[in-house]
Amino acid sequence: MCVPDTNVAVEGQTGAETSAGGVSPAMGMMMVGQLASSYLAQQNAADLQKIRNDAAEKSAKAALRQDQAILIRRTQEERENFAQSNFDRQRRAMEIKATANVAAGEAGVGGIAVDRLLDNVDRQSGEVGVRSKKNFSRTLASLEDAGDKAVANMVNRIQGLPPVTQPNLLATAFNVATPYVASGAFDEYLETT
Repeated sequence: MCVPDTNVAVEGQTGAETSAGGVSPAMGMMMVGQLASSYLAQQNAADLQKIRNDAAEKSAKAALRQDQAILIRRTQEERENFAQSNFDRQRRAMEIKATANVAAGEAGVGGIAVDRLLDNVDRQSGEVGVRSKKNFSRTLASLEDAGDKAVANMVNRIQGLPPVTQPNLLATAFNVATPYVASGAFDEYLETT
């Protein structure tokens, strides 16, 4: 029984084309094409990830700007409310003192008792004023904390974005060539050239 020799050249064919499992020029071109398409696919994936990261970063910054605008408005409202309540408290204290003076004058009462009554009104007005100022300070501190938290949220959103992995031509070439090297086809191609 005769076993055909697969390494014998047939008329019109080169050794590379006839070797069993050998890499022909067409196969080499396919490797180059696969390398190029793999690299371009990685580059496109990196570009898309960068676009997604840029959009997420813009969104985080826009959310921060919106949060800051809200906090600025709330701070202004709190300042106006504090000023108005302070004004109302002082006006109410003046009304009480005026009423007490008039009542004391009509009753013919004066001296230390009236002075103590007026001092008591001033003391109560001062207590309310101090309490109001402390509440106002706490509210402003809370708004400042909310502003800090908004900045921290933006930073966390941006830092939490996945990194853009740039394609690596050498690694892609290894990935494309590994199946050919593992099958021995690449060695045969090198031997025939």
